[in-house]
Amino acid sequence: MNRALLGIAIVCLGPLASAQEASDLASTWKPSGQYFSWKSTLPENREKSSQIFYMCSGDPAKPAMLMVHGFPTSAFDFRLLADELKSDFRICMLDFPGYGFSDKPAAPYRYSLKDDAQLLWYFVTKVVPMRQFSLLSHDRGDSISLSLLSLYQEASQKPFTITHQYILNGNVYLPLANLTDFQKRMLDPATSAAAVKAVTPALLAAGLGSSTYTPALKPDDPAVKAIAAQFAYQSGIEVLPATIQYLNERKEMEVTFLQVLANSGIPVTLIWGVHDMISPVRVADYVWDTALKNRVAAANYWIVPCGNHYLQHDQPAAIAGIIRATVAKPNQTAPFNLSGDVCSPVLVNRNAGR
Repeated sequence: MNRALLGIAIVCLGPLASAQEASDLASTWKPSGQYFSWKSTLPENREKSSQIFYMCSGDPAKPAMLMVHGFPTSAFDFRLLADELKSDFRICMLDFPGYGFSDKPAAPYRYSLKDDAQLLWYFVTKVVPMRQFSLLSHDRGDSISLSLLSLYQEASQKPFTITHQYILNGNVYLPLANLTDFQKRMLDPATSAAAVKAVTPALLAAGLGSSTYTPALKPDDPAVKAIAAQFAYQSGIEVLPATIQYLNERKEMEVTFLQVLANSGIPVTLIWGVHDMISPVRVADYVWDTALKNRVAAANYWIVPCGNHYLQHDQPAAIAGIIRATVAKPNQTAPFNLSGDVCSPVLVNRNAGR
């Protein structure tokens, strides 16, 4: 998403702002999931209860994988990757409060990374019990997963085991990120109300499609329509000024999060799409150099030449290939091309662990 994302979209895609188009993809996605009730752990939310959308796919006898979505989208981001991996894993995912087809509580509800980490803990212990699972996250989900990892490290008795952690494009270190003008306007209480009025679900989805996918998605792409339908669910655009405050929480916690990652004994695979202008490769480089390169536990760093911010959509087969290679060949030496294809992921660095 470049800095002009919404400015360009409002000028060039104006007709999309007038109405929501039906989405066949969204209408089939939602019925394939289920709901459970969740009460916020934050005192200021006064145990507000939300209905949380989730789904699982694949053979329950296979190893489990938990996929954790980012901002401002939902678990829908992983549908293609889940299809690629369902023969290898039992995959589960959910929409956090304020996102996708989960409830979107209005102000004064506080959306929080820490609260969402508690939600994940509840999910894997109470809703879909998992004794062992790998953890795959993207964007805001990276910070939620690192918050979950902090809870995991602090627990004296662990009710589950995280076997591997996969981290996809996300601004884990904000000083190296590229916040868009739209994000800045949504973050600022002085400008967020006007920013909300200037955008519709269809317009925001079209802007994301044109800027954060490679190749770019057109406004009439089924995925864009489905994303718009989820933005429209329970007037999701209106809670954006509240949900985007996670950036301030992450800024406060980013050094701690990287220390948690550096101290983790769980193998990590960092996977980055190179066309991302929101979370550029320099963020991944910093995470590798700061938290992964010299730690005791093993780590791998892959780049995806044809991937953008939503690389799990752009290159699902390639991401699945990385995961399978990580499982089958954990000691592969870097540098290594996954295949001879021009879009093949490249293992650019590896820490064998000690």
